[in-house]
Amino acid sequence: MIVRATAIPLSIFHYSSTSSIVHWMTRQHGKVSTLLKGAYRPKSPFLGEYGLFDTSELLFFTKRMDALYTAKECALLHSRKIFRSNWRAMQAASYLTALLNKTTPENAPHPELFDLFEELLDLAEKHGQHPQFLLWAELYFCTHHGHSPSLGSCVLCHAKNELCFCASQGGTICQPCAKSRKLPTLPCPPDILSILQSWQKADQPAHAINTRLSGSQLTALNTISSAFMNYHFNLNPKYRNAVLATA
Repeated sequence: MIVRATAIPLSIFHYSSTSSIVHWMTRQHGKVSTLLKGAYRPKSPFLGEYGLFDTSELLFFTKRMDALYTAKECALLHSRKIFRSNWRAMQAASYLTALLNKTTPENAPHPELFDLFEELLDLAEKHGQHPQFLLWAELYFCTHHGHSPSLGSCVLCHAKNELCFCASQGGTICQPCAKSRKLPTLPCPPDILSILQSWQKADQPAHAINTRLSGSQLTALNTISSAFMNYHFNLNPKYRNAVLATA
């Protein structure tokens, strides 16, 4: 049986001199892996029809060999060409792709996650060169993924004063709770907390990108967001560091 899916490559590997293996995020079937036989041959029907960060229509056979399906054909639906010329935006898209790949199980349909992935790639095309975009995108992803950090009060006692950030507790905690429980924390002064709260509520990145930040504020925001993402999603920090290194 052949099935059709709207798909975005998560990673592409050479399988042989003529064939490739592609791991896809699909709207209809979740994350699937396919073998594209003859993908690199000069007259292959796959040539130019798929690529990292692009959306394609994929047809594949439902019978699997080991963990792979066999692709029948694919057709390019939307090419995000900006990532081939804008290095900073491409790094942001790479990080978001790694994040979706890490947090999505195989063969489990999640249409809402596919839509989120496609939306974030579209936004990265326009705003990915800005370091604030990455920080906003992480908050946006966490909100839609059900892992949004709690930023209103102490997650342990609900106090609203003397707050700091604790990645292991999923948000802000007060200093007395941190001290009594010997929890590792990061400074989260009122200005940083206010920025995080406003960005968390924003459903578009423009607000974050237009926020004027000092170097120390950007560093503090990045430190907090990095600690949270690494703790809860266990993503190799090299992907994230590559994005911010371009700023």
